[in-house]
Parts: sequence; C-alpha cells; structure tokens
Amino acid sequence: MNLPAQIVGVIGIVFSLLSFQFSSRKLILLFQMTASLMFSLQLFMVNAITGGCLDLISFVRTLFFLNNTKKWASSRVWLFVFIALMVASGIYTYENGWSLLPIAGSVLSTVALWMKDPKKIRLISLLVGPCWIVYNLVHGAHTGALNEVLAMSSIILGLVRHDRNTKKEVNLDDRA
Repeated sequence: MNLPAQIVGVIGIVFSLLSFQFSSRKLILLFQMTASLMFSLQLFMVNAITGGCLDLISFVRTLFFLNNTKKWASSRVWLFVFIALMVASGIYTYENGWSLLPIAGSVLSTVALWMKDPKKIRLISLLVGPCWIVYNLVHGAHTGALNEVLAMSSIILGLVRHDRNTKKEVNLDDRA
C-alpha cells in the first residue's frame, strides 16, 4: 500500500465529506474543488492516470462553476466544454475498460455541480460514487474508494437534513 497516497486521500475525504453538509452552493463547490485536487494527487501517486487527469479537470471545472453567476463563466457552453474535456482526456489516457468508470463519474459530477440547486447537486452526486469506488479499488486508491462510500452517506445525510419534504399539516376545516 502506498501510504503517502492514502494520507493524501484522507485529506481529500475530509473536504469531500464536509462539502455536502453545507446549504450554500458556494461552500459545497469550494470544498469539492479542494477534494478534487487531493484525489487527483492521490491517483497520480498510485499511477491511475485517467482518474488523476479527470480529477484535475474537475478541479478547474469547479472553479469555473463556482463563478457561473458571473458573465464570463455563466454560459452553458462551459458545461459542454468540460464534459468534452473529460471524455477527450479519458480517451487519451485510456488504460483499459476500468477507465470508462471515472469518465462516467466525472461527467455525472460535472452535470451535478453545474446545477444551482443544492438538492439537485446532492441527488445527481449520489450516482457518481459507484463509478469511482470500483475504479479506486482496482487501482489501490483505498482511501479514494472509502471517500466515495462516505460521500454517498454524507449526501444522504445532507438530503435528509436539508432536502426532505416535510408533510404539510392538514387543517380539518379545509377538508371537503
């Protein structure tokens, strides 16, 4: 086991888990951006090149999406630019069939983080985890895989804390 890579992964875990506990889109994205940088470094350290490149693109993508309320970054074109960059990077760094998993996860994550609604960010992000869990385990990035399990749990907790529908009280006088 590559201990320094796993330590970098633990740092990524901390930022990833905290991100889904914020109700602010800006804080979610800042913490996700930092987590992407840590996991990119971890994946390069375990020679998982496709995943490392995709997480590096994710870091830059999230920086753009963080600013998508500004005119220069608000165009929907950026969403498609980053999806195209991820697919192209995945093709260029393709190692084997396992390389398809982080491409799918990165595209889903890109769509999620483009959203302005934190609930939609959380819901779509739930689909990202399984792709990265398998890829990380195959490449020995154990803390990266653990992060995905914990992130999915954190997302569910965030959904319960911030997004669950509360039942409306029924006023008996309003019933017909």
